[in-house]
Amino acid sequence: MSGDYWEDEVFSTPPLDSLRKTSASDVFDWMELNFPFVGGKIDWRRVGEGHKHWRFDNEYLLAASASREICARIKPGSVVEHVGDGLSPYGVLFTGSEAASITAALLEVPEHHYFLAEDRAWIVVVSFEGDLDILDRVVT
Repeated sequence: MSGDYWEDEVFSTPPLDSLRKTSASDVFDWMELNFPFVGGKIDWRRVGEGHKHWRFDNEYLLAASASREICARIKPGSVVEHVGDGLSPYGVLFTGSEAASITAALLEVPEHHYFLAEDRAWIVVVSFEGDLDILDRVVT
């Protein structure tokens, strides 16, 4: 045990325990190069075409909507990357066959969540304040 609740208790239990780990900094570096930022967050007002935004007051509706949007975008055999901006100790990779349960488990961690297609064709961002932002056809 490392003494870190999120790593020891959350990321070491199913369905998150078997995920391949990755560097979160690689994803954040890519986002900083490809998105406008304001105050440490993506400035969605300046992103442009392909962006969709919803605001939810109900965390269960937010999680269900985010999961539905992520699952709808996953192509067979493709990989999804997830990074969180606060408590997640690293990024993780998962496939479509496990997406619904993994997305639900990741959204239990109180932080901003970034789900990206490995080929960067889309990004789904979920904030703990209730925002769901989606961008399809991300230019790499």
